[in-house]
Amino acid sequence: MAIVGAFARIESNIASSCQSALEEIAGVSIFDIKDPDKLGVLVEAESLNQAHSTITTTIRNTPGVLGVWPVYVNTEDEPVHD
Repeated sequence: MAIVGAFARIESNIASSCQSALEEIAGVSIFDIKDPDKLGVLVEAESLNQAHSTITTTIRNTPGVLGVWPVYVNTEDEPVHD
């Protein structure tokens, strides 16, 4: 399992609808980071590739999201491939 923490820059004029849309995405949780133009995002996925896809496609294409920057990754349960 991969867990990725990220910051999302959002349009502050539609912040509540953006938050609601992000909360509807499977495996995604949001949290406040005390900045009206940003949200904390936590993505839980089966693999790092799936988490990456969620961030770069699903979250990035959510109305009101201007950008997403990963800041933390944990993949300790994910198998290592040589």
